[in-house]
Amino acid sequence: MSCSSVLYKNLWLADGTGAPLRKCAVLTEGAEVRAIEPAITASAADRTLDLGGRILAPGFIDVHGHSDLSILARPEGFGKISQGVVSEIAGNCGLSAFPVTRFNRAHLNELYRQYGIEIDWDDYSGWRAALARRGVKLKMHALCGHNTLRAAIAGYEQAGLSGPELDEMARLLDRMLEQGAPGLSTGLLYVPGKFADSDEIVFLMKRLAARGALYATHLRSEGSELLESLSETVECARRADLNRLQISHFKTAGRANWSKLDAALALLEAARQDGIELSVDRYPYTESMTQLSVILPGEWGDLDDETIERRLADPAEQQALETALDESRSSEYWRTVRLVGTAASGFSGCEGKTLDRLAAQFRVTAPALAVKLLSADAAGTTAGFRGMSEENLRRILALPWCMAGSDENARPLDYSIGRSHPRAFGSLPRFLKLRFEDGASIESAVRQVTGLPADTFRLAGQGYIAAGRPADFAVFDPEELDGTDDFANPHTPASGLLLTVIDGEAVYRP
Repeated sequence: MSCSSVLYKNLWLADGTGAPLRKCAVLTEGAEVRAIEPAITASAADRTLDLGGRILAPGFIDVHGHSDLSILARPEGFGKISQGVVSEIAGNCGLSAFPVTRFNRAHLNELYRQYGIEIDWDDYSGWRAALARRGVKLKMHALCGHNTLRAAIAGYEQAGLSGPELDEMARLLDRMLEQGAPGLSTGLLYVPGKFADSDEIVFLMKRLAARGALYATHLRSEGSELLESLSETVECARRADLNRLQISHFKTAGRANWSKLDAALALLEAARQDGIELSVDRYPYTESMTQLSVILPGEWGDLDDETIERRLADPAEQQALETALDESRSSEYWRTVRLVGTAASGFSGCEGKTLDRLAAQFRVTAPALAVKLLSADAAGTTAGFRGMSEENLRRILALPWCMAGSDENARPLDYSIGRSHPRAFGSLPRFLKLRFEDGASIESAVRQVTGLPADTFRLAGQGYIAAGRPADFAVFDPEELDGTDDFANPHTPASGLLLTVIDGEAVYRP
């Protein structure tokens, strides 16, 4: 629904600045806010909406998304707009839909095969043109992913890069930034980003610093080497004179590492005191999700998904990997790994179950089950991993420089393009709910998902409600707001979210 002018009345306004809530009326005309006053007569608008004393906030910004291709497959972006999200930062964890060359095109098309979208563009501008052709309303931005960038120059198997290759990578990064990418992301847990040393990261950071762009990182380790990984990142930023730094899905993974949070926060606070504009994002769940292939030990962990599937076509390689997994993972470990989604045949209805339960169901060992899944669909099989602290989660969310990120794709209500972690439908509302439970004011919590992200990522015109700004709104009831945590039914819309508006158009109502 859209109309030339709309009057929103009987509301409490959280304008994104963190200023106290105020009772007022908001008048929009077309795609913009025209006026905010204590009272506006209904005759001033073509249509009036009485919000019944609910909160009118700027549309939420998901600062850590992965909707690069899913939003092209299903442009409505239901899983995001049903959370009140109007804008997403994609291209995270080192993976973006650009730049694309002969060295990485086939791999990217294989990785994203479930979406049925042919990557026929080369760069950021081409990706944005694809968004426009498909009528995407969600306001999409994307970091340039280091894994994609590196593979565009040298493929997925090469460890060290030559001087000319580094120079070519820097030139390609410059081009993506010139076209509008807000920065660079790394995924130092994944191939080929894991091959990059600190000198390579500093080399690219210097290009970001020269342009005032942002660096976001999925650390090399979020568990046993968390402090070392954070130290490496901060030291690289100092060496490069880079002052815009974002730590992706900041966490202490694994019970043995929960006690490291104080030291980690001290390290980050010291960097902020030194003048680095440092921030973090976090999804409000204690189970993570990524590709199942991250569990692979030894040399297997250095392989890209295409190579994994190709090698596992050989029964001898299957047996070798099964043995390696059996030797490297305890029986207890498989109780903490949950199947989220796969295209492997025979696993319909198994989503949400832990691998130890599935192994018993199929009468095989857990390592054998993992090998079967990876043999059939290494690129698409995803798993959830238990091992985070609820207390630490809430402490991280309470940081005034923490923002909400779903770490997920925009999904439809059905499972036609894959199955998600519950965070794909629940992250932003659940983030706010936990903040409210812990005593945060509505206005300060709203700032963490609106004005703060807009400032951090330099999103002009977004994150705030004021006259002359875009009419991007989320309307919610703070008493009812929540997001699902059900892995069996993850595509469940959030509760308490009543309306999402993008550029004056109501794009979601429950």
